[in-house]
Amino acid sequence: MGNQSRIPAKDADFNNYVNTAIPYLSANKTRLALTTTSQTNLTSVSALLTTAGTGWNSIYPLSQNPATATSSIIAGKTTIRNQIEIMIRAIYADIPKSVLTQVDRDTLNISLPSDSHTAAAKPTSVPSLTVTERGHLSVTFSFLDVVHSQNLTNVPDAESINLVSAFLPAGTIAPVGFPQESDFHYVASLGKSFYKRSYTADQIKGTEYLKACYLSSRKELGDWSEIIAVVVA
Repeated sequence: MGNQSRIPAKDADFNNYVNTAIPYLSANKTRLALTTTSQTNLTSVSALLTTAGTGWNSIYPLSQNPATATSSIIAGKTTIRNQIEIMIRAIYADIPKSVLTQVDRDTLNISLPSDSHTAAAKPTSVPSLTVTERGHLSVTFSFLDVVHSQNLTNVPDAESINLVSAFLPAGTIAPVGFPQESDFHYVASLGKSFYKRSYTADQIKGTEYLKACYLSSRKELGDWSEIIAVVVA
């Protein structure tokens, strides 16, 4: 069972929470024994929070101002919030319970485990990635359970799919062992068993390495899929 956080429902409270929790995690990542994957996710979620112009700290204030709260701004705020929540829960699930102090629990809103409730288990299924369609600057993938060839809606212990990637630009010599865990970055959390990935012109002839895992309803991550490589055309 992973550590469960009571993430505030209201945006104003969420704003205060993430601007406390994410810097706290960054400052304490060694003591909290974050794995390489969780540290990579922490880097990504920090960027989602602070990137000028596109991060939560830029978009959220615009969504609160009637003069700037357009439909696209509000939609962007909702998307960023969902991404941050998913990644925070994944990071918390990776922290050993034994290292958490009461200050950690109070700061991160992580409750003590209860013997009277059983959380959704870590997914036992593993997705496989298959390229189903290629186009100019786009690739469409499908995801199926490797054992039963079921799509997401028929995988009993999974609610969504977590997709990450590592990119090697054209003409770049891959470091030995590439890609390592630290090379992967969050792409998307998917509610369907297919995904169309779009690229930019400067990525042509580069190679993207992708892998995925299932997430339970409590955002417990399952095991990672095999890595597939896609050359951008």
